[in-house]
Amino acid sequence: MSGDAPALPGPGDYRDEIELDLLGRRVRLLELSREVSEQMPVYPGHVKVAFWEHLTHEQVRRQRLPPDSPFAGYAGRGLVASEHLSTHVDAVWHFNPERPDLTIDKLPWEHLITPAAWVDVSDVWPETHITRARLERAFGEAEVTLRPGMTLLYYTGVAEHWDDPFRFLAEYPGLDLEASEWLLDQGVVNVGTDAVSTDYPGDLTYPNHRTHAKRLVVHTEMVANMTRIPRHHGFWVLFFPLRLVGGTGSPARAVALWEVGEE
Repeated sequence: MSGDAPALPGPGDYRDEIELDLLGRRVRLLELSREVSEQMPVYPGHVKVAFWEHLTHEQVRRQRLPPDSPFAGYAGRGLVASEHLSTHVDAVWHFNPERPDLTIDKLPWEHLITPAAWVDVSDVWPETHITRARLERAFGEAEVTLRPGMTLLYYTGVAEHWDDPFRFLAEYPGLDLEASEWLLDQGVVNVGTDAVSTDYPGDLTYPNHRTHAKRLVVHTEMVANMTRIPRHHGFWVLFFPLRLVGGTGSPARAVALWEVGEE
């Protein structure tokens, strides 16, 4: 390695935002996914996160390795959780019982890696619903024009309460029916929010989930760090859900990418 080359980070040197060369361009990468822990907020009724120590290094050394083995053993934990924990993509099968074929493992990359835009509607709460008129105003303020094939992220502000689960799970607005239909009329292939759901928790008619069920469009919930994207459009999002066969959804690693020098 050249003495002038920057040192690579070590395997424990995580940063949620970095700059790197990608396909001949200098880009900024920002983490959009939440961590997974036993303390994290979980949507009411969903399975909470549970980890346990399944194998330890000592167990492997004592039970599987000969005394003269130079190997220090391996460790592994078990995990139980909902498909809809942390930052996650909802498959159409999650909210449309007539489409068991549209599971998370069948979702095409073109719906997961897309140009994107984000808008701020954090002034809506304590009103319970985000209207079409409010969305249109947000697009005008951010100079956003949606095009078919894009992802739209909208920020409710509830992300600020991540460390207070009772508030995070209750104090956010959802998209109303007209807003949901209008958004999908623009041809977006994914709609993401910082909230635990795209629907207000007190509205058990689930207008946004119903609209996505009818239009066969996925959405993504609990998107992190949205307001740290330095532009409202002209960036890409990349979501990487697990290929859970038959899955109604999956946790996803997610990032935003934009070219350096265009902030």
